[in-house]
Amino acid sequence: MNTSLAPQIRSNPIQIAKVLKYIAFVVALGALGLSYVYLKNIQFALGDEIRLTEKKIKQVRAENEVLLAKTTELSSRRALQQRMSNGSLQVVQISGDKIARLTPALPATEDGVLRTASNERAAR
Repeated sequence: MNTSLAPQIRSNPIQIAKVLKYIAFVVALGALGLSYVYLKNIQFALGDEIRLTEKKIKQVRAENEVLLAKTTELSSRRALQQRMSNGSLQVVQISGDKIARLTPALPATEDGVLRTASNERAAR
């Protein structure tokens, strides 16, 4: 018999279980890498928002300081007298019927708290 003419059966040396295991490992590693990059991008975006918010807070505080200084300046005695001399501010005497008076304070209760506020010298 001539054995050289008989077809030879060749087997594939690739083991599919090992290949699938490596593919699953690579896919998991890629998913972890993409998740890390995604979280870092979110962290960077939130950091930018925080920086912008802090910048706005500083600007608003600075504007508030300027406005407080301006209010203090405009309500100073010198500024009010100047406005009075210019005629843009008039002072009128308040009549007695226009003044609201608080009732005298009630004596302190057992807990020691007064229930209303009053100025005893002004009430006399």
